[in-house]
Amino acid sequence: MGFSTIWEDKYKSNLELSIWPWDEVIALTHRYCNIKKELIVLELGCGAGANIPFFQSIKANYYAIEGSQTIVKRLQNSFNDSKINITCGDFTKDFEFDEIIGKVDLIIDRSSVTINTTSGIKNTIELIKSYLKPGGKFIGLDWYDIDCDYYKDSTKIMVDNHTYKFDSGDFSGYGNVHFSDENHIKELFSDFKIDYLINNIKNQLLPTPKLNSSFTFVATKSL
Repeated sequence: MGFSTIWEDKYKSNLELSIWPWDEVIALTHRYCNIKKELIVLELGCGAGANIPFFQSIKANYYAIEGSQTIVKRLQNSFNDSKINITCGDFTKDFEFDEIIGKVDLIIDRSSVTINTTSGIKNTIELIKSYLKPGGKFIGLDWYDIDCDYYKDSTKIMVDNHTYKFDSGDFSGYGNVHFSDENHIKELFSDFKIDYLINNIKNQLLPTPKLNSSFTFVATKSL
């Protein structure tokens, strides 16, 4: 798996343990999905399970594929709920839940898909298409922008035209990091209708001035 060793090491060391649902996940789910019905939701790279309590609160059938066996076991022990289904695997190759192919209402990702090569991301998007029902939604959050200061780091090592590795700085140890612009996202999701696309620009002043820029978007599978 392209990310398993990296994230397994982090979770074994109790790092990256975000446990509060992301506000954009909540807001965009309410805005673009009919939560009055029982949704089938698939999360790619669920991490420490920050979004699970939100999807429990709206009584969704929740599925997730995560690259770290350590965190998957913790989540399986923490959420004893028949509607919560979590497995360990590489979502660039297979989503593992054949029973929901073509039935999923919503697939979400926060900065997990974008930590892959371009070919890995394209494979993932093909799987997204096969798992979503017609009219189903994909919500992508914090896909890294070529205008952010990280991209301007002269020491980065090219993997492909959009993907780099870093030996130092905030992205050191994260493996492949993919950067996009608006046109690249539209190209990757050319078989979808883009409902919403926003550039999140955050100016970090301390401890070091830095421009953090990323994309959040909602794409609909064609009917």
